[in-house]
Amino acid sequence: MNEYDLIEAFKEGDEFAFVSLYNRFKSPVFAFSYKMLMDRAQAEDVMQETFLRVYENRDRLMKTSSFKSWLFTIARNQCLNQIRKSGRQVAMSQDALESLASSDTPLSRMDKSEQVAFVTAFLHELKPEYREVIILREYQNLNYEEIAAVTRSSLSSVKSRLFKARRKLSERMQEAEARRLRRLEAGRSV
Repeated sequence: MNEYDLIEAFKEGDEFAFVSLYNRFKSPVFAFSYKMLMDRAQAEDVMQETFLRVYENRDRLMKTSSFKSWLFTIARNQCLNQIRKSGRQVAMSQDALESLASSDTPLSRMDKSEQVAFVTAFLHELKPEYREVIILREYQNLNYEEIAAVTRSSLSSVKSRLFKARRKLSERMQEAEARRLRRLEAGRSV
């Protein structure tokens, strides 16, 4: 059954359609939640709460085309609630960031998993409103209009936040690489 048919069946009360939608979208919702919260248990809780709310509020889903945006809006709100509740912003310590940057190979020569870890570390230093647009665009492949719907922002606001978030990520990564190179130079002169 294609996604459109599943969503229509779900709206009409088909329990199996809900299970199919859950199985199809649980991984992307968990990945988004984990990248927002950096806590596996909290991300699992958010994922479960998101689908509980989807199930309880299926009557609010008017247009099938908006399901993905609606789903990620619920997940986003649950993540922001978790961040507010814990009274913290997720960020890695400076030591952890420097240890990621202190590998012997430059960023351009890191393998894919090292690059992902490196970028993810810096991603968590961003404010939640910047982090969420990067995650939705780069990891969940939502287009600008879908991100605007999820974040309840204007298209220009989404583009602006993406630009600023990418610039901040780039600056932090360049700073870490410069520190790593200085340490290497200091080690050679000894």
